[in-house]
Amino acid sequence: MKTLFKSIALVAIVFAAACSSTYKATPEELAALDQMVTDKHFEIRATWAQPMASQSLNSIANAGLLPQGSTASRIDIAGTGGYLRMVGDSVKADLPYFGERRMGGYYDPKQVGIKFKGIPKEYSMEPATKGTGYVLKFKVNEGTEAYQVVAQLFPNRSARIAMSSSHRTNIWYQGNLSPYEEKEKDNHKSTLACFPHFHHFVLALGNQKPKDLKLQHENLRFEL
Repeated sequence: MKTLFKSIALVAIVFAAACSSTYKATPEELAALDQMVTDKHFEIRATWAQPMASQSLNSIANAGLLPQGSTASRIDIAGTGGYLRMVGDSVKADLPYFGERRMGGYYDPKQVGIKFKGIPKEYSMEPATKGTGYVLKFKVNEGTEAYQVVAQLFPNRSARIAMSSSHRTNIWYQGNLSPYEEKEKDNHKSTLACFPHFHHFVLALGNQKPKDLKLQHENLRFEL
């Protein structure tokens, strides 16, 4: 898993360098980003999910089951309210997930999306080595599932997340970065209930061969 984590981190950093080479931040944008990082109170609202390519996801896309304007490799999730949040020393996430479960990974039908909350391990927040912005890295566990996260925070308030899991294939997210203001009541709904026409696609491969997989329909959630 360490090799996988290094791979997604490398891809994420290359993406960050490409973005920074085409955009010049203003002093005000740089100061605002520095403040968010110093305060450790910020949130990334995900707008796009980019799962690893697979024949199963291509089949779902070809069946017209993804939101309009989406493809198997780039899915519009702007309406889900999915987020990655940092508040002080804690991290919290509730993100839609599209991909395949790793062989042997325990499958909890209530844990379809990516959800975790807690104090991260091996946390680091460093200035980007190329261009402007910051690179956030940490590890966190939720039950038996272990996550490794790399996030790029850009001065123009865009962000990118690379997510590696012990139980699932890797996935990337793009979204909008903003300071997080705690409210008495969080109006965020679980991403599982936000899609009007479908929920998350969880491809639980287990020990089955691809030709043995069957598409099942249950409350518009698909499990392969």
